Amino acid sequence: MTSEQPHGKKLHRLLLRARIPASVLMALAILGFARPSISSLLAGLAIVALGESLRIWASGHIHKMAEVTQTGPYAMCRHPLYLGHFIIAISFCTAAASWIALLIVVPAFFIIYAPTWKNEEGYLTGQFGDVYRDYMQSTPALWPHFNHRCLSGSFDWQLVKQHREWNHIALLLAGLLVLTGIGYFRGF
Repeated sequence: MTSEQPHGKKLHRLLLRARIPASVLMALAILGFARPSISSLLAGLAIVALGESLRIWASGHIHKMAEVTQTGPYAMCRHPLYLGHFIIAISFCTAAASWIALLIVVPAFFIIYAPTWKNEEGYLTGQFGDVYRDYMQSTPALWPHFNHRCLSGSFDWQLVKQHREWNHIALLLAGLLVLTGIGYFRGF
């Protein structure tokens, strides 16, 4: 074992724990550089709706720890919840009308969330073995590939409720209201 491996593992663990604080820092970057206009807010709202719709679709399909879900949005990428979260992050930069925030948020997202989904993939490979390995081989991690299986499977609102996606929606609405307030006080 080289001296870099323990350091790499420590960094990996640190990044896994940093998700929430990093998300707060990304939000602060968006708010700090925000110069929203009515048109940027409306564009951001449309993109938020796209990202959150993807998250709801994914939440209504996944049976966590029970199976390797490969239908619905999980047929187009392995991590549709993270893809939805990424789209939402971009939507807030759009709503804020801030290129600086975008230049901060995009790399920060991947620095923080890539180790998270890699960790999940390791766990799922341990749980489901070849089934998950085959899924990883046939399905991209984040960049969606649309196919007929996207329309298969069953969506269940109870799963959306169980995964507490409503809390996420409330946070998104609060964020959009704050950006609207910033725009209002800065005179749009």
